[in-house]
Amino acid sequence: MHDTCKRALGSARERTVAILRRLWAIALLLTALAIACAGPPTPTTAPTPTPVPPTPTPPPDPALLLEATAANLRALKSTEFMVRHETGAIFIPGFSAKMTEASGSWDSVQGAELAVDAYLVPDAQTEAESGVYLQMLSVITPDAYYATDPLSGAWMKQPPAMSPIPVDRLNLLAADLIAGVSDPVLGGQESLDGQSAHRISGEAPATLLDWLPLFPEEGQVVQIEVWTDVEQKTLRKLRLAGPVGAFDQPDTVREILLTNIDGTVTIQPPDEFVDLTGG
Repeated sequence: MHDTCKRALGSARERTVAILRRLWAIALLLTALAIACAGPPTPTTAPTPTPVPPTPTPPPDPALLLEATAANLRALKSTEFMVRHETGAIFIPGFSAKMTEASGSWDSVQGAELAVDAYLVPDAQTEAESGVYLQMLSVITPDAYYATDPLSGAWMKQPPAMSPIPVDRLNLLAADLIAGVSDPVLGGQESLDGQSAHRISGEAPATLLDWLPLFPEEGQVVQIEVWTDVEQKTLRKLRLAGPVGAFDQPDTVREILLTNIDGTVTIQPPDEFVDLTGG
């Protein structure tokens, strides 16, 4: 009896051990399957840094731009120029003519030459284009003032003091005009002949234009726009809105353009002329 019980206990122990071995085998198999199905571990990635926007460049100070432009005008050696009217004209009482456009060259040493498109009119109130067209030419040197007769076209030589424009300090007077612009406002950038220019608006006393034959009136204020080269800070264009003198219409708008700045220009007096200098 004792042996029978002993054998029964041994068989039960062996069955228990066998069951445990199967359970461990099943557990190991399930673990292996779980690892195989899970695949490789997901790599840890560093967080993407948030880009920092660049600090915007502040716009230039329009007053400093005008100051630099005026300084460069004072150092100007030569240029080509054009004066034209969007509306209005320049009335010249001595000739009873209205000038609508002028173009020419200027050199700080040689002087200047000028071609003027004008119309003979009976008075300042008459529209320019209704008059008789004529072209007036002039050459101004340090020694003489040459001009064509409005009717015959013949060249006449006169003393330099007869010149209507102070050619020897033309750039200095233009610089004073730029420096005299008040309440300047930067209007952005524009392209002039393929070059970028700052546009600045403000106002200036009309008396700063007394070097032009405009007969400016005391107390008159002109609205002005200045275009100055972004890189060189050189004057490229002026736009003057409003009357300057007594002969101007209220809606007069003038433009002055500079090209070939500090380039080569040649001022050539005429070979034949009538000498009125008395020399």
